[in-house]
Amino acid sequence: MKRLFPCLLFLQVLFAACNKSEPTPTPEITEDEIIQIPVVVHVIYDLEIFNISDEKIASQVAVLNHDFRKRNPDHLNTPQEFLPLVADVGIEFKLASTDPNGQPTNGITRTQSKVDGFQGHDPGLPVEALKLYFTEQGGHDAWPTDQYLNIWVAEMTDRHGNLGLAGYAQAPGADPRIDGVVIDPRAFGTLPPLAEGNGLGRTATHEIGHWLNLLHTYGNPQEACQSTDFVEDTPTTTGPHHGSPSYPQYSCGKSSMFMNFMDLVDDEAMYMFTQGQRTRMRAVFARKGKRYRMYQNISRY
Repeated sequence: MKRLFPCLLFLQVLFAACNKSEPTPTPEITEDEIIQIPVVVHVIYDLEIFNISDEKIASQVAVLNHDFRKRNPDHLNTPQEFLPLVADVGIEFKLASTDPNGQPTNGITRTQSKVDGFQGHDPGLPVEALKLYFTEQGGHDAWPTDQYLNIWVAEMTDRHGNLGLAGYAQAPGADPRIDGVVIDPRAFGTLPPLAEGNGLGRTATHEIGHWLNLLHTYGNPQEACQSTDFVEDTPTTTGPHHGSPSYPQYSCGKSSMFMNFMDLVDDEAMYMFTQGQRTRMRAVFARKGKRYRMYQNISRY
């Protein structure tokens, strides 16, 4: 099955509340610091099959913690030429244990609704019309995005009844009402229901990479070999790879790093971030980074 990833990055202006005091400044991030990000999963479903289980959600969190910490066994499949570049990003994820009101939570909300995941990414609509992100419209309001990574799990079925879109993400700096990641339940976690090619939870790894400021490894395909993802150790390619390519593949006179989490191959064919990608992701939490306020908030706990 062809992997479906438009990865729509809505680069919208961040609404800053000028009258709110900033948390007490914290030290810059050290190289060996493990950043732990609280996660809330908003399950939006109509059919009961898409009201995914707590166990399925837990399986996705486990995948993230393997992939971002270089604990996924398949990273050893990385070809020798790229193996020295494989990075432990030093970022971990945990389901939130406290909600925005200070009450205990399991980090999961559930809403039965006719709203689907497509109703969260129409660039022709104002934010207020994107129903997925608003409780009053049948979706679910984001928890404060300077404290939590919001993941909306909502089905995105095409007119043939199949998975139409695996997921998409907002880049740093997005409107806080929609800042987060959206994933179809058939591309989430490692338990059924799952779509072919999306069974290892790597859609979330890929989309959270975007949420942490990574671009696709191939940059802008329209610019071909002149494009960039602004990461020096990911080879330039003319465009995405799909399915499960055999190694080696060549593009722009170089061997292609198609097994990178930020390409578009099937789950079983992607298994590594690079050292340069690690640096770029962690930079969003640094003092001038667009998720610095989140780092200030979460580092207090």
